[in-house]
Amino acid sequence: MRQIILQPNGQLAVYSTIVDDLVMYDATPDEVADEAADFARETASPNATPEHTTERIRRAHETAHRNAAHILAREPHRAYRHPLSWQDIEAMTTTEPDPG
Repeated sequence: MRQIILQPNGQLAVYSTIVDDLVMYDATPDEVADEAADFARETASPNATPEHTTERIRRAHETAHRNAAHILAREPHRAYRHPLSWQDIEAMTTTEPDPG
């Protein structure tokens, strides 16, 4: 799953639970939507019809653009059931020092 996050500088980042890290940062809503469309294109089933793939890409773009607007409006709960904050991302990506 990917989730759009508001950075402290007011720009957007995209966090992926697949790689447990940011896959995009310092982005605009258009850049986030384009990235979502690219991801949908890259992960489309090879067995899908061209029409189905096109529709999947279109929906991914629209959804990401809408979610980015919610994030920028500081209404992440309208985009995600369990929205992550920048502080959540920092806590997940900060490595603990080796006690060892």
